[in-house]
Amino acid sequence: MDVYLIHGKAGSPDGSSLHLEELLRPALPDAHFRRPLLPHSEPMVPAEVSLDALRDLSLPHEARIIGISLGGLLAARLQESGRPDLHVLALSSPTWADNVYLAQKPKHRVAIYSSTDEVLGGGDPENPSVNRTIDWPRLADAYDLRWLSHDTKAHKLRIAPLLLAWLEGKDIPAKRVPTGL
Repeated sequence: MDVYLIHGKAGSPDGSSLHLEELLRPALPDAHFRRPLLPHSEPMVPAEVSLDALRDLSLPHEARIIGISLGGLLAARLQESGRPDLHVLALSSPTWADNVYLAQKPKHRVAIYSSTDEVLGGGDPENPSVNRTIDWPRLADAYDLRWLSHDTKAHKLRIAPLLLAWLEGKDIPAKRVPTGL
């Protein structure tokens, strides 16, 4: 199995991606883990530039992608735009950023997030229209975990079993948000 861990904006392959790989690798000794460096590691690079770079990686058929924050949006958009074979898990990811938007709910997409994540806009109950997680239930099998913050490293021990279940094709041990909410 090919597993790609895609970092978030201003992140790197040596941040949260590495921490999650270190927890997942012992349970999946035959998996091939990859943590590519994408252009959005530079904060001023727009999401669409990294989307092109992700396309250029020529990911293997049916690769598993765990995208953290912007990395999840990019992986989901790649899946929508010609790579329905990919299995994508978007972790603490927005449904839009810069000029990259999601519009479909393909097979093999999961979103794990918190609708109260202040980085994604969930911290303003008076203006929920700026919440970039609100559309996940119509775009993916969605899991809204209120305890999750945008700091993946702080929650890595709680997140890893969810990711491992997904990678192994098992049910994620969390309550799924019903479609259409």
